[in-house]
Amino acid sequence: MTTVEWLIFIIATIGTLFMLVSAIGILRLPGVHASMHAVGKASTVGITSILVAAGIFYGGSSFWLMAFLAALFFVTSPISTTALARAAFRALPQTKRFLVYNDMDNPEYRQDDPLSLQEQ
Repeated sequence: MTTVEWLIFIIATIGTLFMLVSAIGILRLPGVHASMHAVGKASTVGITSILVAAGIFYGGSSFWLMAFLAALFFVTSPISTTALARAAFRALPQTKRFLVYNDMDNPEYRQDDPLSLQEQ
């Protein structure tokens, strides 16, 4: 194997391990928010590593396509994770027992929140 092939193998393995940690986090952590925390962090690094490895392997314009997809995932992943966490917070009241401090329970926050369920 050449040096480039070893580099691709190592980067893809790192990405796969991060995805494995993400999957284990979904299964083992209690509550929706803890599971989403594991998925949000580990899957972003895992998918990015796999995309970089694929870009190096295919080379040429495929590398730039993979780099664009990795950047797109870095932008959209935190936004979608936050939206899902807010939806889970509103839909599942039993998840509040896992919270140490509840930022969304602050009355000032509810006044400025256009999605708040509280009557104003």
